[in-house]
Amino acid sequence: MKTIENVQNRLGAWSEKISDHLDKMSPREKVMVIFTTVFVIVVAVGSALWFMHKAAEKQQVRLNEMKDLVVWMQSNVVTMKPTDDLALTTSDKIQRVAQQQGLSVASQQVGEQLQIVAQHQNYAVLANFLTQLAQMGVSVEKLELLKEGAQIKLTATVQ
Repeated sequence: MKTIENVQNRLGAWSEKISDHLDKMSPREKVMVIFTTVFVIVVAVGSALWFMHKAAEKQQVRLNEMKDLVVWMQSNVVTMKPTDDLALTTSDKIQRVAQQQGLSVASQQVGEQLQIVAQHQNYAVLANFLTQLAQMGVSVEKLELLKEGAQIKLTATVQ
């Protein structure tokens, strides 16, 4: 409570000094001092708000750029290859190509070979999937395409 009383006393003394100084001035000077004080306060508050607005706008632009970068990284992570593709297993290569094509692939190990099953509505997507597998060094031993309703089922044995 003492702190509040001290602040009130100081404000009271300060306002008395200002009143005394204003009483000594002519009416024209009073208007000029009051107008100038109000103008300076309005300009100070306005400029503070303006600079805060500009800083917030800059951070929003930065946030949008970071979101765009994250989206780009998420969409291109499957196309980024390690320096040595030979380090990938056949199963890893199949999963990478499947992710690139947006396919869900089930695989099962049969001896040294893998049997894979994928489904899609478009032959071109499945053909592109097989082409990319071949480019990564995966050889297709057996291939079967069956149309099941609106989907095309790819069953392949690869090595």
